Amino acid sequence: MLEYLTLGEFIVAVLMGLAALCAFAWGEASGAFGDVEAIKHQVLSAEMESEGGMEGEGGMNADGARRDA
Repeated sequence: MLEYLTLGEFIVAVLMGLAALCAFAWGEASGAFGDVEAIKHQVLSAEMESEGGMEGEGGMNADGARRDA
Protein backbone atom coordinates (compact mmCIF):
# COMPACT_ATOMS: atom_id res chain seq x y z
CA MET A 1 0.00 0.00 0.00
CA LEU A 2 2.84 2.38 0.84
CA GLU A 3 4.38 1.85 -2.61
CA TYR A 4 1.21 3.15 -4.31
CA LEU A 5 1.17 6.25 -2.14
CA THR A 6 4.83 6.94 -2.86
CA LEU A 7 4.32 6.38 -6.58
CA GLY A 8 1.30 8.69 -6.55
CA GLU A 9 3.25 11.44 -4.79
CA PHE A 10 6.07 11.03 -7.29
CA ILE A 11 3.70 11.31 -10.24
CA VAL A 12 2.06 14.42 -8.78
CA ALA A 13 5.49 16.00 -8.19
CA VAL A 14 6.58 15.25 -11.76
CA LEU A 15 3.34 16.69 -13.17
CA MET A 16 3.75 19.84 -11.07
CA GLY A 17 7.32 20.20 -12.31
CA LEU A 18 6.17 19.81 -15.91
CA ALA A 19 3.44 22.40 -15.36
CA ALA A 20 6.02 24.85 -13.99
CA LEU A 21 8.33 24.16 -16.92
CA CYS A 22 5.48 24.71 -19.39
CA ALA A 23 4.52 27.98 -17.68
CA PHE A 24 8.13 29.17 -17.86
CA ALA A 25 8.46 28.18 -21.54
CA TRP A 26 5.18 29.92 -22.36
CA GLY A 27 6.28 33.09 -20.57
CA GLU A 28 9.65 33.04 -22.30
CA ALA A 29 8.07 32.48 -25.72
CA SER A 30 5.57 35.31 -25.21
CA GLY A 31 8.32 37.73 -24.18
CA ALA A 32 7.21 38.18 -20.58
CA PHE A 33 10.81 38.03 -19.32
CA GLY A 34 12.28 40.41 -21.88
CA ASP A 35 13.57 43.82 -20.82
CA VAL A 36 12.16 44.00 -17.31
CA GLU A 37 14.21 47.13 -16.63
CA ALA A 38 12.07 49.18 -19.04
CA ILE A 39 8.90 48.09 -17.25
CA LYS A 40 10.43 49.08 -13.91
CA HIS A 41 11.19 52.55 -15.21
CA GLN A 42 7.67 52.88 -16.67
CA VAL A 43 6.14 52.11 -13.28
CA LEU A 44 8.48 54.57 -11.57
CA SER A 45 7.67 57.36 -14.02
CA ALA A 46 3.93 56.70 -13.66
CA GLU A 47 4.26 56.98 -9.87
CA MET A 48 6.24 60.19 -10.17
CA GLU A 49 3.59 61.67 -12.49
CA SER A 50 0.74 60.67 -10.18
CA GLU A 51 2.42 62.39 -7.21
CA GLY A 52 2.24 65.72 -9.01
CA GLY A 53 2.81 68.56 -6.55
CA MET A 54 3.41 66.36 -3.52
CA GLU A 55 7.18 66.82 -3.51
CA GLY A 56 7.34 68.23 0.01
CA GLU A 57 5.40 65.45 1.72
CA GLY A 58 8.08 62.75 1.90
CA GLY A 59 8.12 59.49 0.00
CA MET A 60 10.74 58.19 -2.38
CA ASN A 61 12.78 60.17 -4.87
CA ALA A 62 13.81 58.97 -8.32
CA ASP A 63 16.90 57.20 -6.93
CA GLY A 64 14.81 55.11 -4.54
CA ALA A 65 16.07 56.96 -1.47
CA ARG A 66 13.70 58.20 1.20
CA ARG A 67 12.88 61.90 1.00
CA ASP A 68 12.67 63.98 4.16
CA ALA A 69 9.40 65.72 4.93
